[in-house]
Amino acid sequence: MSKADQWVTIALCACILIYVMALIIGLTTHRLPFLSTMVNLITGLSILLYWVQKQLRIEYHIFEMREWAALLFEAIVVGISIYAIVSKQWTSGLRIFAFIFFGIHLFILLAMVIFAMTFRMKRLF
Repeated sequence: MSKADQWVTIALCACILIYVMALIIGLTTHRLPFLSTMVNLITGLSILLYWVQKQLRIEYHIFEMREWAALLFEAIVVGISIYAIVSKQWTSGLRIFAFIFFGIHLFILLAMVIFAMTFRMKRLF
């Protein structure tokens, strides 16, 4: 396993650990809707900011439908998370969305770890 593969795996495992810690702390303190919303907000903003700074470095832009779908999903996650935190209304609909987004992000992280451990990577992007 090369150094790049090790760093990618370590970063992914650290993110998974953060998600699992938020899940355990949220379940024990009965603050899971708030913690899952915060983690969703941080994850969504970091993905959107990474995409923006990556697009600023590229001279010729080609946008695929998959890229737009992922960005739209993250924008929806960020919007719902900000609304839930600002309004402080934890209705059942907001809780369900927060838990679904939390689960989707955790599932994607787990899939990325399996992918990173299965295949070799020369560079991340």
